[in-house]
Amino acid sequence: MLIRPLSLLDYFVAVVMFSIGLRVSGGELLNVWLRRGLFARMLLANCILIPALGFLLVHVFPLNPEARIGILLLAAIPGTPIALQFTRQAKTRLAFTAAVTFVLSAVSLAMTPLVVQIMPEIAQRSERPLLLLLTDIVLYIAVPLGAGVWVARLAPKVAAMLVLPLGLIATAAFLFLMWETRMLRREAFNAIRGGGAIAAMVLLLLLAMLIGWYIGGPDPESRRVLATTTGMRNVIVVLYVARYCFAGTHVFMVPIVYLALMVPTNLVFYLAFVGWQKLWPAGERVEQLRLRKN
Repeated sequence: MLIRPLSLLDYFVAVVMFSIGLRVSGGELLNVWLRRGLFARMLLANCILIPALGFLLVHVFPLNPEARIGILLLAAIPGTPIALQFTRQAKTRLAFTAAVTFVLSAVSLAMTPLVVQIMPEIAQRSERPLLLLLTDIVLYIAVPLGAGVWVARLAPKVAAMLVLPLGLIATAAFLFLMWETRMLRREAFNAIRGGGAIAAMVLLLLLAMLIGWYIGGPDPESRRVLATTTGMRNVIVVLYVARYCFAGTHVFMVPIVYLALMVPTNLVFYLAFVGWQKLWPAGERVEQLRLRKN
């Protein structure tokens, strides 16, 4: 590999968060936190409903122990920044996108040690995944977002000029990340195939996206953002946990396979959503709802 995949991901996340900061104000970010009901539903879904769904799936399918551990970890740990590749396109909900990314990343920081402590299959306990996650949240999410807001406030014309090139750079970094990990994803598929592991992950992904869409409220853009961020579990943190707590096993292959599933699924979902909005504009949707109520 030319560049380490995790370094590419860190670069992608930092660029996207800086770009979002250029386009939203501090006031807009603060206003997002007033939507307490929506955030409460998001936390309920990601901390209780989806972990329960994962627990159900590992008992429905005849999985080997490594696949079982990996799927339980995926279900329990939310908040991957990879979702930004799709949610950053929500132009009218940029502040909401940034807030959701930050909150779910922070939730994963709280969930990771809890999951590691309660899993009976744990091989060894390590604080390293937690420290790495905390560092990543600060360096690649909070700092770039704050820097973007600061630049936009001091030099709004410069900020406007930077948005397009930064978007192109972020897209190129994401595509390069997918290219660099293609062989690893293929190897992971071969390693865990059988026993219904892939079917269980597909169900986890689709049902989690459905839950995210349902809790998003009446606004379609908020629904899309939550469907994507809820379905795309934190494969990076799960990979860290598998590497440092389940060394010598194939548990680390599970998040790699889930990554290979969630990216194309969310790409199709995003394209379908954009096509739906173009074919059926917002004004027509509101009118249809009004007619149905009458």
